[in-house]
Amino acid sequence: MFVEKRKFKNSKGNNLSAIYEGEDRNAPVVVLCHGFGSSKDSESNSHLAQKLVESGLNVYRFDFTGSGESGGSFDECTPSHGLNDLKSAVDDLGSNKIALYGNSYGGFIALIYASENPILALGLKAPVSDYLDVETRKSKDNLGLTDAKKEIFLKELKDIDVYKLARKITAPTLIVHGGADEIVPFKQSERLLKSLSGEKRLSVIHGATHRMRGPAMEDAHNQLTEFFIGKLL
Repeated sequence: MFVEKRKFKNSKGNNLSAIYEGEDRNAPVVVLCHGFGSSKDSESNSHLAQKLVESGLNVYRFDFTGSGESGGSFDECTPSHGLNDLKSAVDDLGSNKIALYGNSYGGFIALIYASENPILALGLKAPVSDYLDVETRKSKDNLGLTDAKKEIFLKELKDIDVYKLARKITAPTLIVHGGADEIVPFKQSERLLKSLSGEKRLSVIHGATHRMRGPAMEDAHNQLTEFFIGKLL
C-alpha cells in the first residue's frame, strides 16, 4: 500500500494539493474531481477512493484551486480554471492513461476534459451538464463567489455547450444520478446520455438528492466501483 501527499502547480502558478494512493503502482489510475466547494478529502470522495483502492485500482484525488489544501482563491474556480487544474493534475501524475471520475462541478470539468483528451473510462455522479440552467433556478448567492467573479464564471458558461462536447466522448461512461436531485435536474443526465458517442449507461438512485449520503452514496459508489473494475482490470 502506498499513500503519497503531493504538491504541484497549475499553469497559473497556484500551489495545488493531491493524494496518490493504491496497492500496486502498475495498476490503472482513476483521477477524482470533487464538487464545487468540496475537497479531495470529503466524506464522499474518501469513501469512493477507499472502495477503488480496495478493488485493486490506484486513485489520484486533488483539490481544485481555493478548495481543501490547495492555494489560490475560491473566486478563481471558474470552468476554465478548473480545467486548467485538472490538466495540471494529470501532468503531475505523469501519465495520460487514466480513467476519470467527476461529481457535480467536477463532473462538468471531467466532461470538458474527456471531450478534448482520450481517457480509459468516465464515471460521473450527479454531473452538471448545463450550469446556466442550474444557476438560473438557484438564488444568486448559491455560487458562493464575489459579484465580480460570478460574472466571469457565468460569462464563461455561455461559451460551453457540454451536450455538444459530449458527442466527442467515446470512452465508456457510467452516469449515476439521484432521482430527487434538487440542484441538478435528472433530465440533464438523460439528455447527456443521448449526446455521448461511446458505450454509455445512466443509473437512477431512486429518492436520492444531490448530496448523496448513507445508503444512496453506498449504492452509487458500488456501481461506480464495479464499472471501473469492469473497464480497467
